[in-house]
Amino acid sequence: MKSKLLLILAFLLFTSRVLAQENPRYEAPTPIGHALRMMKTAGFWIGRHPSPDAVIMSPDEIEQFNAGLHDDKKLTKDIFKLEQDVKTESLLGDLQKTISDFTSKGYWTTAGVQDDQGFMDNAQRNMNLSGVEVGIAPRYGLVVHFASQRFLPTTEGLYEQKDDYDFDQLQNSGLDVGTPVAVVHTSADGLWYYVMTDISDGWVEARNIALGDISQVRQFAQNNDFAVVIRPKADIFLNESMTDYYDDVRMGMRLPLTGVDAGRVTVNVPVMEADGSLAIKEAYMNAEDVNTGFLPFTARNIYKQALMMLNQPYGWGDMYGEQDCSRFLQMVFATVGIMLPRDSKDQARVGMTAVDFDEKSDDATKIAAIAKSPPVNTLLAMRGHIMLYLGMFNGEPYAIHDTTGYKETVDGQEATYAIDRVIVSDLSLGEGGPKGSLLRRLTRTVTIE
Repeated sequence: MKSKLLLILAFLLFTSRVLAQENPRYEAPTPIGHALRMMKTAGFWIGRHPSPDAVIMSPDEIEQFNAGLHDDKKLTKDIFKLEQDVKTESLLGDLQKTISDFTSKGYWTTAGVQDDQGFMDNAQRNMNLSGVEVGIAPRYGLVVHFASQRFLPTTEGLYEQKDDYDFDQLQNSGLDVGTPVAVVHTSADGLWYYVMTDISDGWVEARNIALGDISQVRQFAQNNDFAVVIRPKADIFLNESMTDYYDDVRMGMRLPLTGVDAGRVTVNVPVMEADGSLAIKEAYMNAEDVNTGFLPFTARNIYKQALMMLNQPYGWGDMYGEQDCSRFLQMVFATVGIMLPRDSKDQARVGMTAVDFDEKSDDATKIAAIAKSPPVNTLLAMRGHIMLYLGMFNGEPYAIHDTTGYKETVDGQEATYAIDRVIVSDLSLGEGGPKGSLLRRLTRTVTIE
């Protein structure tokens, strides 16, 4: 009897160890993807670029490029040109499809319940589908504090894996202070607005949006005198001594500029009055955090902006006020006035010059195609991820990208190596893992020009 009990205990111990080892998660080593020390500065890549100060696109060419993204390719939009009937007639279908998609995915709730029909029923009721009105003109407003944009009107999350809280599938994007929005619908409880921005749509808590008239919002958004943020984050203060903190804004965000004085700039920011209406208030920022107008679109400036983001934390769908792979690129290129779409699948369609790969394309073919592409304005795209091509070194392409990590096979098991930040690497990450290396997964190069 005693021996049988010992055998049972041994079996249970063995089983627990095996289960504990399934899909282990490790911290990735500090030297990642064969990136040498000097590769982590802009200067290294600037020194290797044939013409780092040549203008890649002029302001007029950038304006035409942006117009093509929303007029021709329909990858972005101008919220001040929304067609009322088209917008509101499609809205109901879009909201219904969102509910259907999330209901069918088998997601877990924060409470650890899978396929929680009660959760979905509550969310659908709050979407106020019966209240969608066709032909109603949108209301306009400005974001007054950083806001999460959600697929459903709830702060609760849904997750592909139980307790995987850093990857809330309801998180669509994040909106910085000063982002103009078109409000096209309101939740049943009145606490959420369904808003459209130039690059994303979704639910935002109403407390973060002040409503004004379209001319007021347009004037703020399209002011010719503006400061663009060139640091990963820049603080906003409401007093001249810069002690009354208001919020921060991320790289690429622009705010109307009203003055420059000894290390400090004066900008306009939106605030919410007691009745919820929009007011514009003067605020102050460090001059070193912004540029007057957009930076020239040169390789030097893109290298500097991209490498300034090195080691910045990853945030799925802008969770925690951070950025994911596509938002990282959107932020960098926004500093020169290029308004990329929000999602990687759309960013992979922006360029006029692209090289596509399929499952038959070998590594040598891909490397040769990348080597012919101009560094710094070429994007490297794959399913679910996108990177900025920095240049070649010893015959290998290197990129800067914001990533959660990679998978490899360790002792016959799939293991995840967590990174969760912006890194420089070659394209070998994931080699030997279930999906293969970044190079193996590469499906397209896209050149912005």
